[in-house]
Amino acid sequence: MKAVFSKLKILGFAILGLLVMLFIVIRMWQAEWKPQGKTSLAFTQISLPFSHQYQRKLSLPFVGSSAFDMDGDGIDEIFLGGGRGQADQIFKFTDGKFVKMDIAFPQIQAGATHGAAHLDVDKDGDTDLFTVGESGVWLHLNTGHNTFESRRLEFGMAENTTPLSVALGDVNKDGWVDLYISGYIKNELVEGQTIFTKPYGGYSYLLLNAGDNTWHDVSKEAGVWRQHNTFTAVFADLDNDLDSDLIIAQDTGVIEMYENTGTFPMKPIPSPTVSSYPMGLAVGDYDNDGLVDIYASNVGHTLPAKMLRGDLAKDAPFNTDYILLHNEGGLKFTDTAREAEIARLGFGWGTVFTDLNLDGYADILTAQNYVKLPLNAVMTTYNGKILQNTSSGTFEPVEKTSGATDKAFGITPLISDFNQDGWPDIIWVNIDGPAKAYLSVPPKNAPTPDPLKLPDTVRSLNALVSIQVGENTVLHRQIIATQGLGSDQSRTLFLPASDGSPQIQYQTVEPK
Repeated sequence: MKAVFSKLKILGFAILGLLVMLFIVIRMWQAEWKPQGKTSLAFTQISLPFSHQYQRKLSLPFVGSSAFDMDGDGIDEIFLGGGRGQADQIFKFTDGKFVKMDIAFPQIQAGATHGAAHLDVDKDGDTDLFTVGESGVWLHLNTGHNTFESRRLEFGMAENTTPLSVALGDVNKDGWVDLYISGYIKNELVEGQTIFTKPYGGYSYLLLNAGDNTWHDVSKEAGVWRQHNTFTAVFADLDNDLDSDLIIAQDTGVIEMYENTGTFPMKPIPSPTVSSYPMGLAVGDYDNDGLVDIYASNVGHTLPAKMLRGDLAKDAPFNTDYILLHNEGGLKFTDTAREAEIARLGFGWGTVFTDLNLDGYADILTAQNYVKLPLNAVMTTYNGKILQNTSSGTFEPVEKTSGATDKAFGITPLISDFNQDGWPDIIWVNIDGPAKAYLSVPPKNAPTPDPLKLPDTVRSLNALVSIQVGENTVLHRQIIATQGLGSDQSRTLFLPASDGSPQIQYQTVEPK
């Protein structure tokens, strides 16, 4: 009998040893091996009293957010969407902290809010708000008195679909905002999260404004109608012809791009991407060549690729790396993520281009970690990434050295200048936990920067901006709404200090 117990004891220790080794191997596989870079960036955390409440069994894992100037004082407020049964909230920055405002959205509290975007929709000088989620797509018109008049948009959304995000553009150049609604299959209908090849998922919609802020579905006419789970989309001028082209991030799919030729259908742009999990979208000119590029998050190296291929054939092309589509001109794109050293990251979500250190080159922020992974207790938890542009075509992580860390279940970063010092501040929007806010700490003796804030109007969407900040330095920027994931960023362009006032030229999408 003692011999049996002895053998069982040995077997138990052997199994425990194998589990420990497996744990170590998993952690080594998931680790981010690239060391932190040196940076002049520094941040200090401030209070933001919002903690998202996630109903895991009832809702999809998303949070809507927006940085917009609600009251016209030049400082952005923060909209943060609630989970099911939790109120959406707006926060104002005052006295060095964020304070909750007494504003209610009573029509939509029954369901979780997954996405948000902002614009002066009715052209009255006040910035209005779109929200999307389990209760549908809503327009909240700003009354100018810290209240909103809300109405739901009715356009025949499919019964199986929950809207996740809304993109803003002017497709027909009539001076009125058009919408792309990214749709995902309802939580209770989810069959799996690795389905690539069969017809499955929610439906997405291109909605054209009739010129009176009513919208109708033109998805089929525009050639963008299909059933496929979609996280987010962005309108951007990809070829500098002063119109809104369309970029779409499919789940279990590819990055789709469509050229706006002035007539329907829109023309598909060849994409070098293959089957993957593109989730967040950042659009910006990271190498300052005058053409916007695209960065998309992915599942990364958190799990082995074999576990994520789903129903793809064994020999089907598949990519788990993050994607950086460099714009070569002529609507041709090349994935340069590996060359830029930003391909191998952990499970990612919303991602944004912005010039954090004001050196004239766009940096990248990316939220990380997936709240619904079944083995989260033993998985590596990543910090949201701050990827500093080296100006030589590569990026290096500096989130730890700059002090703006976030190891929660991130959904997107939000960027704005809350304390009005001209330097970009960061909010990490998290699901199932508190948001984290960081104010920038300018370097000692740094010259005062000169940010540019364009009007929050439809004419500013996809505006091409050239800024001469030195004798031989011209920066190229474009106003891109709804970068990130379910989010919308400040309309402020962050610029380095210049001798005197920067010389600015910009071209807008002119109404016909």
